[in-house]
Amino acid sequence: MKLTKQPLDEETRYTALIIVIILIILVAFFLFDHFVNKSSDSLVQSKQEKTIIVKEADVNEVLSKIPPKSVVDSVRKAIGQGNYSTAYMQLSKTPKGSAEYEELNKLIAAEQQKKQRPGIRKEAETPQNPLRYLDESTPRNREADWVYVYFSDIAGALWPRFCIQSFASAPLNITGFRIKADKKTFDIQASGMKSEEAQGKAAEWYDTAIDSQLYYAIQAMMKARKASVAYIGAKKTRERDITEEEKKGMRTIMEAYTALGGSFAFVNPEAGNKAINKH
Repeated sequence: MKLTKQPLDEETRYTALIIVIILIILVAFFLFDHFVNKSSDSLVQSKQEKTIIVKEADVNEVLSKIPPKSVVDSVRKAIGQGNYSTAYMQLSKTPKGSAEYEELNKLIAAEQQKKQRPGIRKEAETPQNPLRYLDESTPRNREADWVYVYFSDIAGALWPRFCIQSFASAPLNITGFRIKADKKTFDIQASGMKSEEAQGKAAEWYDTAIDSQLYYAIQAMMKARKASVAYIGAKKTRERDITEEEKKGMRTIMEAYTALGGSFAFVNPEAGNKAINKH
């Protein structure tokens, strides 16, 4: 018996067409959702990566501005011991242009300048005294009349100081000093005087931090054609001229102090005016 192919009726064809259309729509939705979500995930991931990169860059930039204290301290200690090879080795391992590199380089240069500067005497640190820098002409003991300035190096910070010493046959029991520089006069109260006996004579000295009044007194002495200092004792006063060698020594140390980064920002101009107007 021969089978013949019967054509689909119209209702069946219509039903099949609807099913195909629905399947096409479902596939289209699936593909659209898949690609949109993938693109969205990529965009979010990209944004996150960019955010992380920016944050890491900011942190690195901030950290680069803060030199590790331990590194700087170790270099400073090595230089203090005369070991420049360690200092340069650490400098070579530090990225050029970084804040750490600049600070280490400045530290090494400053120490080298101290070492090479003519006319400067370096006195090593002891349990009693910090590292000190004085002019070569400054006496090495208390057995001389002298007026001078020097500065101490304490953990890398520079501190300027002023000293007047007297060496006489008998103690004056000094209570103060009067410095004259041309027409300017400075009266200095001497609290904290120290004394000792040396070679059968009396050594007395006043060693103090430089304040505004002393700063202007030093400036006046360095510039004066004629300068003198009076040692005012409890019962007696003696006066002497300040030598050109003393003036030169003060200039050398004041210049060295500022050249190495020392500052006199604490100086009050009014203190200078009061002293200058005192005749």
